[in-house]
Amino acid sequence: MAKAFGIYWKKVDTGDGDYTMDHTASVLLLNARGDFAGTIAYGESADTAVAKLKRLAAGGQT
Repeated sequence: MAKAFGIYWKKVDTGDGDYTMDHTASVLLLNARGDFAGTIAYGESADTAVAKLKRLAAGGQT
């Protein structure tokens, strides 16, 4: 699923037997059919994010 939506992720060895994960920080928005409808970017304002969610809930694209 990550590849289908272009989500980046990578396990990064820290050298001490542990690891961290690099990854896409955006929230993907999907419509009722499961189709990509937009994103909420890391650091995006709450007002913009809420507006996108309201449009999506009303049946539109973001």
